[in-house]
Amino acid sequence: MSSEDNIERSIAELNLTTRAETDRRILDDAYAALSKSAHQQPPAGIWQVIVHSRFTVPAAVAAVILLAFALFIIMPAEEAVKIEGIYSALNKAGNIHISEFQAGRSVPVQQVWACENLGMKLFKTDTDNQTQYTLWDTKNRVKMIKFLSSNAIHTEPITQQMLADFEKSMAGAADLVPFSNGKEVPEGAQWIRKDNQTISIDVPGTKAYDLTWIAKDTASGAVVYRKWRVFAESRTDLPKRIEWYSKSGPEEEYRFEKFAVIAYPSEDEITNIIRNIFGRPDNPEYRGTPEAYR
Repeated sequence: MSSEDNIERSIAELNLTTRAETDRRILDDAYAALSKSAHQQPPAGIWQVIVHSRFTVPAAVAAVILLAFALFIIMPAEEAVKIEGIYSALNKAGNIHISEFQAGRSVPVQQVWACENLGMKLFKTDTDNQTQYTLWDTKNRVKMIKFLSSNAIHTEPITQQMLADFEKSMAGAADLVPFSNGKEVPEGAQWIRKDNQTISIDVPGTKAYDLTWIAKDTASGAVVYRKWRVFAESRTDLPKRIEWYSKSGPEEEYRFEKFAVIAYPSEDEITNIIRNIFGRPDNPEYRGTPEAYR
């Protein structure tokens, strides 16, 4: 039995009746709502069932069927976000936590916490089995360093030149985005919405996009094909995961290089993390020893 026959039989089994005047009014409202939706038509066979059924179709039933098509079948697909929307969402996020990973590793090589309102950026780096915390407190103009194996806190004042160099080095949010803003995306680059079912990584509640472009290696001058994949939260457009790929030739497969996992903690959460490592900002211990770190 065809889907059209199933629908027709279901309508008949309802055995609902309404007055002719009510039928006309309900159907008129349903057709008006339908005409305001996308300019497409539901499948022809089903449309014939609705309009030319052998049974007397109650107006309320027909209206429900028409509106169902308007809402679920002929509505246009949800518009994909543009890359400028990703940059805009990031710029509005006052707090961020980035965990950076190399391909094939399950432990982050670096973590970054940043709070725009506090003017603080905290880095956690693991090298040679040694964990180091570095805090840039730009409001108090002090840089603080602490190793996990030691309670000593080394500090040094932040000069204007240090601050300028630091802000320049942090352009791109610790390699979170490939360009400082969406307008710098090179001509010829492609921004494509990916089908999440074709991607091996599942990041719930996100939409995946690929940005691909051709660049030149700054050292060798060789042409490099690059791909930047972002999993953006459906509701806010904020990145939840970033992946980097590259290849040297157009016929080659992209090589997975690194990825980042992103969260957006509250200001209190970031404050508590810094406090647990370096102490309270209003305590003398916060500033540590007044000597430059060597």
